[in-house]
Amino acid sequence: MVSKSTSGGRAPLPDPRPSGPKGLHPTAGVVQAGPAGAADARPAAKPQPRVRQKVAKPEGPLKRQAQRKAMSDAGAEGANALAPSDEAGLPPTASQQRRAAHKQALEAGILAAARELFAERGAEALTLREVGAAVGYSHATLYSFFHDKGELLARLAQDSLQAVLTRLQGAVDGAAPGGEAAAVARAFVSWGLQHPHDYRLLMLDTPAALREALVAGLDALIAPAALPAARAAALWSGLHGLVMLEQDGLALGGAVSRAKRVEALLAGLVGAG
Repeated sequence: MVSKSTSGGRAPLPDPRPSGPKGLHPTAGVVQAGPAGAADARPAAKPQPRVRQKVAKPEGPLKRQAQRKAMSDAGAEGANALAPSDEAGLPPTASQQRRAAHKQALEAGILAAARELFAERGAEALTLREVGAAVGYSHATLYSFFHDKGELLARLAQDSLQAVLTRLQGAVDGAAPGGEAAAVARAFVSWGLQHPHDYRLLMLDTPAALREALVAGLDALIAPAALPAARAAALWSGLHGLVMLEQDGLALGGAVSRAKRVEALLAGLVGAG
């Protein structure tokens, strides 16, 4: 639509009202029509980042060292399953032998230090921190040998069991025929009073499996006396009660000596005079 001329001879001016794209008149020469189908074209897809392909790296010395440590922890059976094919069946190297010897010596030192502290202060006062300080290592190092304090005490109890059974076997070997039960009883009371912490650990806080081994060992030691089962049970009960009362300072009998109390117990249960 064109407006009428208001002056003679001059060309008519374009209608100022917008009629083209974005409000511009098509005759202004500013807006040009786009190519056909440009309005329906989609933007180009963005390039995707490159994905790195993981390539397996060859085994290095650190990985082989970790494998050897895993094999040593898993034991001989697990070693065959975890060992690399190129190292299976090979004898240990000199460095491995030195590490194994050092580990064995350190474990023996830990047990010796724990045994000494345990004999002085008992199970309740024994801590992994004190044991580690005694051998010059942090208590964290001890966890590579024992999971916790309970496992360390179980190891000490096992050593105590071997010690008491060895001592009682020596009493049996030196006893006269027919006097084995009385010799075992005397040696049992003597050992219990000389090692009060070991006795309490072995008799009161021992794991069930170790306690069964203790009972079986004690019964085997007095087997030559051929005591009836009820009398044998009464003998061990009486000996255990006597040791515990003596340790706690509650022994009955007044001025009667310990030796006479033991002999009286044996006379009533074994028939020893």
